[in-house]
Amino acid sequence: MKVAIMFMSVPKDAAGQPTDWRKYLADCKRWGLEGVDLFVRVLQGINMTVAGMKQFLKDAGLKPSIYCVPTDLVSPDPNVRKQSLDMIRHGIASCQELGLKNLFSHGGQHNNKGPEALARYVDGLSQAAELCSAVGLTLSIENAGTLCGTMEELHECVESVKPSLSVTLDTGNFVLAGSEPHQATELLAPKTVHVHLKNFVPAPGKTPRPLEYCPLDDPNAIVRYTRVRDILAARGYDGYLSFEPEGAGKAPTEGSLRFISKLVRKEI
Repeated sequence: MKVAIMFMSVPKDAAGQPTDWRKYLADCKRWGLEGVDLFVRVLQGINMTVAGMKQFLKDAGLKPSIYCVPTDLVSPDPNVRKQSLDMIRHGIASCQELGLKNLFSHGGQHNNKGPEALARYVDGLSQAAELCSAVGLTLSIENAGTLCGTMEELHECVESVKPSLSVTLDTGNFVLAGSEPHQATELLAPKTVHVHLKNFVPAPGKTPRPLEYCPLDDPNAIVRYTRVRDILAARGYDGYLSFEPEGAGKAPTEGSLRFISKLVRKEI
């Protein structure tokens, strides 16, 4: 397995101001980083082309780990769905330029729920997966929001999409959805092509959820990442474990990447 980070937003300093993302990624490499999850919106925000980022990562001794495109394949609006499939096509071209085999589609899951929305999602994902499959790429989605947030619903969705759909496994999101994260890993490991890491401790009385971000290795944390690693390894997974810095105030990037490095080297 390898160490990655989700480059899902421009890093900020303690005052909330954007900092030098190039230095940030260089620092991350010193802490064990090997790959970077590239998000379309961030590349647009830093005025960086796919070719430019590919060269930067090469010069920095890093690799792209997965390409991430925003879509809404759930929408009943045909124009929105067309735009989403166009974004999938952009993602395919970008993956080919970057030398990647995996494309990650995110969006549309947070504001939808129920069987009708799931049926639309399966239809949209089937069209997107067909585009990817035609050029030898794998399409994946994560467990997120109110649609496919639980392990059961994500499993149902993945099994319903033809051609094949894969999983970007987000163990922390399973905690948010009320699924047991280790059981979810067991269920979905055969379909997993990428993994997101974040963690929570119980926080009774906190709303809207009685949870709080914490370091990945907090002794009171809900997800035990040594167990997650072992489950994935037993299924032959050798891809990236990617730190999600959304809760970086509670889980500093340096400590998180150093922990994942020890995890993949089986030092813990």
